[in-house]
Amino acid sequence: MSDPLKDYLPSDEEIEKALQEAMRQDAASGGMPSAGPTFQALRENAAAHGKVLLVDHDTVVVDLSYKSEGVIALSEFGAKPPAIGDEVEAWVMALENVDGQVQLSIKEAQRHKVWESMADGAQEGTVLSGKVTEAVKGGCVVDIGMRAFMPARECDIRYVEDLSVLVGKDVSVQVIEADRDNRKVVVSRRSVLRNEREKKKGSLFETLATGQTHHGTVTNITDFGAFVDIGGADGLVHKGDLAWGRVEKVSDILEVDQAVEVVVLKFDRGAEKISLGLKQAGPSPWDHAPLSYAEGNRVTGRVVGLLDFGAVVEFEPGIQGLVHVSEMKWGKRISKPGDVVALGDEVEVEVLQLDMERNKLSLSMKRVEENPWTTLDKKYPFATIVRGTVTRLEEFGAFVKIDEDEVEGLVHISELVWNERVSHPKEKLSVGEAVTAIVIGNDAERQRLSLSIKQTEPDPWWDVGERYAAGKTCGATVVRLESFGAFAELEKGLEGLIHVSNMGDFRVSHPRDVVKVGDRVSVEVMEASEEARRIGLKLLDAEDS
Repeated sequence: MSDPLKDYLPSDEEIEKALQEAMRQDAASGGMPSAGPTFQALRENAAAHGKVLLVDHDTVVVDLSYKSEGVIALSEFGAKPPAIGDEVEAWVMALENVDGQVQLSIKEAQRHKVWESMADGAQEGTVLSGKVTEAVKGGCVVDIGMRAFMPARECDIRYVEDLSVLVGKDVSVQVIEADRDNRKVVVSRRSVLRNEREKKKGSLFETLATGQTHHGTVTNITDFGAFVDIGGADGLVHKGDLAWGRVEKVSDILEVDQAVEVVVLKFDRGAEKISLGLKQAGPSPWDHAPLSYAEGNRVTGRVVGLLDFGAVVEFEPGIQGLVHVSEMKWGKRISKPGDVVALGDEVEVEVLQLDMERNKLSLSMKRVEENPWTTLDKKYPFATIVRGTVTRLEEFGAFVKIDEDEVEGLVHISELVWNERVSHPKEKLSVGEAVTAIVIGNDAERQRLSLSIKQTEPDPWWDVGERYAAGKTCGATVVRLESFGAFAELEKGLEGLIHVSNMGDFRVSHPRDVVKVGDRVSVEVMEASEEARRIGLKLLDAEDS
């Protein structure tokens, strides 16, 4: 009966081949037998190096090149377990545990590294791994294989208001103070982050340029904008570059630690200042403006701002335009936009100009209405009597709003009264006063309507040559005296001059020697001219006043 084990044993030929191969290896090594694998010399309470062989649900098995493998509790690695093949440094707690394996500890190795780093000088910058276990007064407790204190100012590059957000977080720290006798250790995460940030900033600045798009994180929010970390350096997103629409508060758009995509608008390498744009990273509403807001288009929007010189109208987020006060009403001078519109009003406007380079719209409210000036010459032809209200007084005249229209006309100062010098219209009129005037000019192209108040009454100089022919005697009243003579009123609005040479048979030095203001006198007309608007008189007799 054949032996079934023979099926699993090597054949004679295979054995012979293996012996010959072994002899060749001995010959190559000088006839000396192989020394076998090299083993690591281990001892308790010392460091050991190894390679991860297996990661179990609660244990990490490490190849130590020793007669037995090492084991480490998985919990000692924190939130990031090792991968097979990773090199690890651990502390030998026992050369043989109950299972015959070497008992290792990562935390204990790190604890010893702390003291070693202090022995070599903490300023050398040894970086240790740890986990924040609790937030305490003035800082945090960090487990680095031993209990260490991290002051609040050393927790981050920036101020952390609520330190509890760091609890449970794996951190990299540097030892900044150690007292072995009292087992007191102070660590800093800030120094590690700062060093990492400086390295990132150096790399960032080598390639940073205007127009680039970067992913970043909001680090701080202010009234004027937000600071965003784009990988080693902070840039400022100004409030005006947050969104295409109107932004009341920065916090309405962004919050701290929010991930954003931004565009580099300006970069000053010397000053290390970066200006960023959030709205520029997305499509602009102005891209479709040439179609929606072409010149001549009529669109409806909402009043969102009132300025001294006009009103801002918004049509969609990011698309706004200005209605200048001169484009609000036909024929009416607007002193302030609030007299016509209020915030929130919905208005229809016509696009006057679209400036794509500066993203600006010029608008008109009055042009969506009929222009009254186009028919004004027919409605108010020359010599039409109109009634209106004085709206304002200027040195050169008074503006009068015609009651039937939103049109204003100008009464020049010379058209206020007949034969009377007026230095300012306020001497004869007041704002709000109702007046009657006559149209004496109508320029539709220049939108000017000229009015006269005095011409609603007859000109006292009309036909004066016939009414006061030379040689006629009549009575008059002295109204004012000048050095060369006295002015006497013949009728309302009609004055004549009695020259000193015509005041008597004797030479008169000054008119006051003969007459005084208010005297009733008898005079003879020497000449009267309607064209020159002048009457020369001769004193016949001075009556008792």
